[in-house]
Amino acid sequence: MKRRVRAPRRADTAATANHEVELKMRVPPARLRALLSSPLLRASGQSRTVRLAATYYDTPELYLWHNRIALRVRREGRRWVQAVKGNGSVASGVHTRLEYETVLQDASPDLSGLPRSPLTKMLRAGNLASTLVPILSTDIKRTLRLLEPAPGVLIEVAIDRGEIRSGNRRDAVCELELELKQGPVTALFDLALQMASVHPLELEHHSKAERGYALYSSHFAGPQKANPIRLEPVMDAGAAFRRIAASTLAQVQGNARGVLDSEDPEYLHQMRVGLRRLRSALDLFHEPLGDALAVQAASLRALGAGLGAARDWDVLMTETLPQMGGLPHIASLAAVCEAMCRAARTKSKRIIKTNTYTETMLTLGRWLAVPLATADTAWRAPARVAAARILAIRHARVLKRGRRLAAQSPAQLHRLRIAVKKLRYAVEFFNDLFQVKAMAVQRARLEKLQDILGLINDAVTVESLFAAAQSGARRWPATAANAVVMRHQRRATRQRDRLSSAWRRFRAAPQPWQKTPGR
Repeated sequence: MKRRVRAPRRADTAATANHEVELKMRVPPARLRALLSSPLLRASGQSRTVRLAATYYDTPELYLWHNRIALRVRREGRRWVQAVKGNGSVASGVHTRLEYETVLQDASPDLSGLPRSPLTKMLRAGNLASTLVPILSTDIKRTLRLLEPAPGVLIEVAIDRGEIRSGNRRDAVCELELELKQGPVTALFDLALQMASVHPLELEHHSKAERGYALYSSHFAGPQKANPIRLEPVMDAGAAFRRIAASTLAQVQGNARGVLDSEDPEYLHQMRVGLRRLRSALDLFHEPLGDALAVQAASLRALGAGLGAARDWDVLMTETLPQMGGLPHIASLAAVCEAMCRAARTKSKRIIKTNTYTETMLTLGRWLAVPLATADTAWRAPARVAAARILAIRHARVLKRGRRLAAQSPAQLHRLRIAVKKLRYAVEFFNDLFQVKAMAVQRARLEKLQDILGLINDAVTVESLFAAAQSGARRWPATAANAVVMRHQRRATRQRDRLSSAWRRFRAAPQPWQKTPGR
């Protein structure tokens, strides 16, 4: 894959530009035939099948990829077509990007025929063309159909089968692409929802190029963490909610495939974080939302329960028990708990593979793609005013949960921890709308408070996990389990001593939303 590209030859035609708007879904290979014969994919004209062999190029330093540009040369029948893709984004599962296509004389990239634009500027600079090398390749058998699911709507359906290659690594492809040719983007979701109701489909959050680069280097593979949410004071509440919800939804979807395919527990952790943030976003805006997403909120709660159980076992196996290596019979305890951990992970994977999960993700994406009703005054309120009100309510709720702190039971402290977590998410969401330093202080003190409450809650969680493990064990290493529980209880006692100080510091933290005009 390190062969350098020879000097380019002139392209036959000028580059043409278009915007791709696609929804990608994975198809289980065993269900592909049923999908192809589905009445939902019955086209008015004949379908056609083509072989697409493509190579993606970059510099040895991966300059293009670091600038979010993909350069592909693909053989389509008897011709070679070069594509430059960039300015891409994935929102609610929909891939949107600008693409320049050029017909070439052969398989070598030719950057000389590209038009002048911000996207192509760096491709035309210096001697970049002479440094290009192949990074990955794809070999795809594509079946194309053009559908008109509603008047004025045209959707091109592509069923892709094949593989992505980089070096000796392979990744099988069996997916469905719905590309919008004409009509509203909601039409993609409508068709996908119809298909997902009868076929086991999974949203594909990553492009073939992204999957190929992950094969090329592990640096490009890994769990997707939360990205900062950028809000502008000129936004209204509806626009702010859309941006927050889309960001949290992307974190959920971006880690789902890793949960299914990887043994790295961080994927599940980050998917669960994204899910908690998404649920918090829906909760923060529950008044203007009303019951619009009540069914999806219930599905997210069920998903959260499944992922939460698996995450608790992951923490026990990867963090808690490894710290207890000197205890007698700890290996026997770990063996019993490992079986419970595997069962919980299997259950979480089954949940993600269900039609209910896919339909929930698609419905949320569709809802975010529809303009909010402008007649709703709650959505039209300035984002800063709406955020100030939300933050004030959440802050007051934390203060209420924290009354008589020293006398609170573990269950009461758990409820306080949840309230603190929701306020922290709200502070993170609305950070850009208020004084930055004051918000940073508020966030830091909430994080400290949450950490202490989490360590206190760990003692309860460990006891609960051990009770579940003991009920299904033939032989239970009680001595080791009791020692672990006692150690966590002693740690919880020490954390209670730190709690009052952290609570006082939190109460003294600035609340910059109190100064917002118009409240």
